Amino acid sequence: MTPLLQTTIALVSCLLLFLVNAPRTRTQSIALQPCEVDGTSPGAKEKVLCGSYEVFENRVTRAGRKIKLKIVVFPATGNDKLPDPLWYLPGGPGSSATEDAPFVADQVRKIRERRDLVFVDQRGTGGSNPLNCELYNSADPQSYLRDYFPLDDVRKCRENLELNADLKLYTTTIGMDDMDDVRAALGYDMINLIGGSYGTRAVQVYLRGHEKHVRATILHGVSPTNQLMPRDFPQHTERALNGVLDECLADEKCRTAFPDVRAEKGKVLDTLLKGPVSVEIKQMDGQTAQVTLSRDLAAEAIRYMLYQPAAASRIPLFLHLASKGNFVPLASAAFEYRKNLVATGSNGMYLSVTCAEDLPMIKPGEGERNGVHTFLGDYRLRQQRAACELWRRGEVPSNYSEPTRSNVPALILTGEWDPVTPPIYGETAAKYLSNSSHVVVPHGGHGFGGLTGIQCIDDMMVAFINAGTTKGLDTSCVQKIQQPVFALKTPGSN
Repeated sequence: MTPLLQTTIALVSCLLLFLVNAPRTRTQSIALQPCEVDGTSPGAKEKVLCGSYEVFENRVTRAGRKIKLKIVVFPATGNDKLPDPLWYLPGGPGSSATEDAPFVADQVRKIRERRDLVFVDQRGTGGSNPLNCELYNSADPQSYLRDYFPLDDVRKCRENLELNADLKLYTTTIGMDDMDDVRAALGYDMINLIGGSYGTRAVQVYLRGHEKHVRATILHGVSPTNQLMPRDFPQHTERALNGVLDECLADEKCRTAFPDVRAEKGKVLDTLLKGPVSVEIKQMDGQTAQVTLSRDLAAEAIRYMLYQPAAASRIPLFLHLASKGNFVPLASAAFEYRKNLVATGSNGMYLSVTCAEDLPMIKPGEGERNGVHTFLGDYRLRQQRAACELWRRGEVPSNYSEPTRSNVPALILTGEWDPVTPPIYGETAAKYLSNSSHVVVPHGGHGFGGLTGIQCIDDMMVAFINAGTTKGLDTSCVQKIQQPVFALKTPGSN
């Protein structure tokens, strides 16, 4: 063998050894194309960029079924563009990031002046192999006022979805690893994350695995990985409801109109505990329907009204009317929330996440005790536990429920009367997010709709993202935020 041949063989051997041991790189790129998406008003269109990214459903074996993740990018509008985009993670679990995109883009349009806005549907949602379930019969109004998870429909949904999905592979951790693949394929080294509700849990999980790529985070309504939905819904709802009633009694006009609102709350509950009431409601199409309203659905309506201050301002009135025997407003609210909120999104995704990450960790009897002596009660836990017994349970890391520790700058926003992610969650998260600032928004719920002066919040988010730090961030403007005026009568009444 000649010296030249020996040298060549040695070089080839070294090259092969390097290729075998070199870290695997992502070679898939994303070709974004100009497209149009719906705007925030009827008929309006937004010119943006659209694309998709393919991942293996089973990230461990990297074999078998693949999923296309839907992507929408709202390009920065200014010339002085920065390389780190704002990346949105929605609530749910089950909401679609790309469907929320126009509304989020409108809210953070000042941030968009210098940064791209990125929206990717997490696997199981929107345009990314959605796990959609038909749980209610649109031709039967009463079906919307029965169980939260009708078991026959849950079983049918599972069977249908299993034709195109392994329901155990749609957990938050897997979804966030997908997101990091998309980040790299889009060419972003650093990103800023904004999440609301379940989206904050997704942000925290992303931080655990990919912190080095995160510049800053905004968490609106913190859902920690040990929240164990829906275990604590009853007492958090009770706290928020009592807070709103206290504000009513502190308001002269509301107190004058409903001086006994606390007693009326108890009277409504006592009436419904005796059995459902029959109510005639008017639907959006003008048709009327005779339905029965149970304690569970009435309490659920109150809980969802607490999500937004504008709706919460009607709670004293609705309780007062129901205490006098008029359950129409409360039943109508229950129907609309079931039809337009609960029945939307990917409910199969909700089950895949919560049946793996929440329900298994709830100790027997623990959640039921939380519902005692509360307006909401334990119905949601009972029904969700029964649904999870029919669902395929995925695996989560052994340390999944531990707090997320990070020094990435974080702005945490919580509504004072949030019935699902209350301030205590934000306070706890802030202890482990060492460069964070927790802002409790007065009179706020899970959202801030109806409050006066919330431009302050938008300006605060812009200042935070621009600076990339909470140091020196002025949060004092929240003290000027005002609650909506309490409703004292129904529309059209004298």
